[in-house]
Amino acid sequence: MLTLEKGTVEEYNIPQDAVDKMEELFQKRGVRIHGYMLLGGRKVLKERYFGPYQKDDNHRMYSITKSFVALAVGLLEKNGLITLEDKICEYFPEKLPGDGAHPWCGEMTIRDLLTMRTCYGSTTYKRYDGDDWTESFFRVKPDHVPGTVFSYDTSAAHVLGALVEKLTGMKLLDYMRKEMLDELGFSKEAYIIPDPVGVSQGGSGLMCTMTDVARVAYLCNHYGVLDGRELLPSGFLRDAVSNLVPTDLQPKLDEQFGYGYYIWMTREEGYVFFGMGGQLAVCFPKYDFCYLTIADTIGSPAGLQILYDCFYETVYPFLKERREDNPLAFAQTAKTKDTEERPKENQTYRFYPNPMGWSRVSFDWEERLVQITIPAGDFTLAFEEDSWKQQPFLNTGYTCECRGMWKKGHFFLECFVIDEEQGNVRMEFAFKDDRLTLHSVSTGEPFFAKLQSSFNGFASAER
Repeated sequence: MLTLEKGTVEEYNIPQDAVDKMEELFQKRGVRIHGYMLLGGRKVLKERYFGPYQKDDNHRMYSITKSFVALAVGLLEKNGLITLEDKICEYFPEKLPGDGAHPWCGEMTIRDLLTMRTCYGSTTYKRYDGDDWTESFFRVKPDHVPGTVFSYDTSAAHVLGALVEKLTGMKLLDYMRKEMLDELGFSKEAYIIPDPVGVSQGGSGLMCTMTDVARVAYLCNHYGVLDGRELLPSGFLRDAVSNLVPTDLQPKLDEQFGYGYYIWMTREEGYVFFGMGGQLAVCFPKYDFCYLTIADTIGSPAGLQILYDCFYETVYPFLKERREDNPLAFAQTAKTKDTEERPKENQTYRFYPNPMGWSRVSFDWEERLVQITIPAGDFTLAFEEDSWKQQPFLNTGYTCECRGMWKKGHFFLECFVIDEEQGNVRMEFAFKDDRLTLHSVSTGEPFFAKLQSSFNGFASAER
C-alpha cells in the first residue's frame, strides 16, 4: 500500500513564508477553498482544510472523474479487452437508432472520445429527451467530423465509464479498486454517483477525499509504477499525460495548453486533473510534486484562476529552483507529442450543411490567403505567421489584423478588429483525410452581431 508520510515544505526548499503567503492570497482574493495539499514524493509537505470540510470527508470531484475513467480505459487495454482504435458504436449496438448510427458517430474511436475529439460540440445527455445518458451519445445529431477538433463533451467520458462497466460486469470504481486503487490505499467509503439508469457518472460523479486523489496523482507522476510494480500501463499513461490535442480556443488561460486523455496540460511542465469548482491535482513529474485543492468556485469567473495564480505566484518559483538531479525529484518527464503536418498544396473544401452557413473555404498557403464563403458574402483574409497582417475586416468597414499559426497539424486563424469598435474571430481548422472541421469562436460589439452567427460553432467540409 502507498503510505503517505508527514513531511515539511522545507524538505523541498520551499520556505514556510511562501506557503503562508499563498494562504493569505486565498483569503485576500476571496476564493472559497475547502482544502489544499502540497505533496512531494510520498510526503505530505503541507495539508490544510477549512471548515466545515475535514480530511476524511468525501468531496465532489466533478471532472476529475474523467481522469479516473481514462485510467480505467488504460486498464481495459492492458487486459486485452479493447484497443483505442476500436469504434465505440461496436460496443453499444443496443443504444443505436433503429436505422443505425449517423456515419460520423459510427466513425468515432475510443481514442477520439479520450481526447475530446467526438462529433459533438457539447454534452449530449443535456440535449436528449430521455434518462439514458449513454444512449444519448449515439442518438443526438452530430455537428462535425470526429477525430478533428477538441470540444469538451462530458458525455464522452460517461460513455467510456459505461464501457468499463459493460465489459467487466463491475461498477467503474470497483473495477479500479481491484486493478490498482486498493494497492494505493484508496478509501473504501469513496463512490461514484449514478446516472438516472444506474450507470456510474463517468464525467463528474466521483465522491472521495483529497488524499484519495493525491494517491492516484502520485502514481501517475511515476507513470503507473509503485514499488517496482506496474499498476497502470506506463505506455498508455505517458500518452495520457502528454499534449496530444491543441486547446487554444478555450476561454480560460489554464485550459489553453493542450489535452491528453481526459487530462489537461498546464502552463508549466506538468498536467492537471481538473474538476469544476476548483477541484485540482496539478502534477509536476519533473519535481515529483503535486498541488491539490478542493473548493467551490462555481459561479465565480475568476475563482479557478485565483487557485492557480496563488500557487504559481508563491510556491511554484521555489520548485523551479530545485536541481533536476535532486534525489527527491523524479527525473523523467512526459514526452510531448507533436504531429504537425502542413498541407503542401492549395486546397478548396465545400461544407456539409451547417448552422453557421459556411459553404466554401480555400487555402493558398504560398500567398497566405484564406478565402471563405458565408451568408454575408465572399471574403479573403490574409495572414502572416510571424507577425500581424492589417486589412479590412469582411464587410464591416473596420480594420483588423490577422495572424495564422500551426499547432499539431491544426491551423489557427485569428482576426482582431483594431478600429473604433473592437472584437475578434478565432478559427481552428483541423484536417482529417480529405475532410476538415472548422471550430470558430467570436466576440464583439453590436456592429458584429449580424456576422457572429457565422463565426460561433462547428462545421465540417470535404475536398
